[in-house]
Amino acid sequence: MVMSVRMAPPLPLIFLLMIHNVFSENSLGVSYTHSHICALKNSSVIMSCSYTYPTGHQIEKVFWTKSPEQGKEPPDLSKDPEYSQRLEYLGDEQKNCTIRLSHVTQKDENEYCFRFITYKPGEKWLGHPGVYLTVTDLQVESPETVTEGQNVSLTCKSSCALTDRATFIWYRNSQPLTERRDRNNQLLLQSVRREDAGRYSCALQEHTYISPAVQLNVTYPPKDSFVAVSPSGEIVEGDSVTLNCSSDSNPPAEISWFKGGTFVGSGSIYSISKISSDHSGEYKCKSSNKHGEKYSDTVTLNVTYPPKNVLVFINGSGEIVEGDSVTLICSSDSNPPALNFSWFKEDQISVGSGQSFSALQSGRFYCEAHNQHGSQRSDAVTVTVHGRKLLYAAGGVAGGLGGLISIFIIVWLMRKKQRPNHIAQKQDDLYVNVSAHNGSLSESDAANQNDALYSLITLSNFSHNQTEAKASDSEDTEEVQYVSVLYHRNNEMNQPEENESQYDNIRKYQTDAARRSTDQMVEDQSVIYSTVK
Repeated sequence: MVMSVRMAPPLPLIFLLMIHNVFSENSLGVSYTHSHICALKNSSVIMSCSYTYPTGHQIEKVFWTKSPEQGKEPPDLSKDPEYSQRLEYLGDEQKNCTIRLSHVTQKDENEYCFRFITYKPGEKWLGHPGVYLTVTDLQVESPETVTEGQNVSLTCKSSCALTDRATFIWYRNSQPLTERRDRNNQLLLQSVRREDAGRYSCALQEHTYISPAVQLNVTYPPKDSFVAVSPSGEIVEGDSVTLNCSSDSNPPAEISWFKGGTFVGSGSIYSISKISSDHSGEYKCKSSNKHGEKYSDTVTLNVTYPPKNVLVFINGSGEIVEGDSVTLICSSDSNPPALNFSWFKEDQISVGSGQSFSALQSGRFYCEAHNQHGSQRSDAVTVTVHGRKLLYAAGGVAGGLGGLISIFIIVWLMRKKQRPNHIAQKQDDLYVNVSAHNGSLSESDAANQNDALYSLITLSNFSHNQTEAKASDSEDTEEVQYVSVLYHRNNEMNQPEENESQYDNIRKYQTDAARRSTDQMVEDQSVIYSTVK
């Protein structure tokens, strides 16, 4: 008997087939454990069988064949190149005819039969019908999409019922789920989380074949939204800045941008070219999909820029008295705030520094504000300084005139009051001597301009006889006919422009009768006058 036997190492998964028949020890026959085998792709299959022949006969040859055709001698599979390296005979030359076929594929789906031949001429046997082999793979059945919080069931399926009951193993993203090893071909995920999303596959324990992976898509509202600013660090006016909004959501979120509470744009990227100080503020993005929405934390854009809108403010009036000063204040719009200020007088070098400056002289002044990004100067403002003595002179003249007017009013009121009863007496009041003494004044008196312009007022009368002689001719006339004012300053206060005497003549003209009376009085040598000294 010629028999080809190749020993192979044991494989992890073996399907055993036995067909139980009752046959006589003196007859020819073959029995198989299973007539059908469902084997997993790439696994090893064991086809178990036994055969009988009459006692005293000897076996000449045994082999396995596939899909025998009537009228043709079946071929020996061990001679077939497609099977020679995968087929291993595990039986003997007496009763056992078991074989093992390794690395089965869909091409191996056939009917397999055992054949034996004895030395007795014409005595040979084919075990037909034989064993039908079906090769299957594994497929994961799963819904494509599930919403976070729902339950989902995944099933590992084959095209035929596996002959051997196996233990299933589940994988997510090629990593085994160790807690999911059982004989159930289903995987139940309760209250699905976003972390459960991934590619799922299944396999049989102690077997290398793994099913194709199936994607489980878990949808959920936006989470973990945040904004990244590029470039990071200080932002200077004129730079280009990009804000990038990221969020974890499924399906992907639509992005909206807000500055404060105002909508400014959409899309995951918000770009600002040539940024200016107007872009400073707080920004945030909103991520939204059909399951919900989420706002990011705010980010602050602090745009730095050089000074601009530099102005000078005058604290008080731009006109001051000699010896006094006026404070000038420099203000600017800048970021960071300007800390260095320089002061200039037109056509001169710097005259000071600091945000404020005290001007003592007349002129046009301007400031210049500086920070690390640049500088800018203001427009000039005018400061005028007046001399003190000129102000004293002006004040004295004004005071003198005011005093004279007051005296005139007082005299006129007094005469008007006395006239009804004593007209003759009023005509005697022809002289009014006003002496204004301006002696030496202290500086404080001069500064306050409170000098006493008039220190003495004297009423002088003609002699009684003269008065009576003229009274009869001038009873209906006004008595005060001329008022002459001579204003003298003390020598210590005289200035070149003040050396000339200042006169103010005030005349009150009379009626014709009064003029005639006056003409008659000319021959009187008395001078009617009022003198201010």
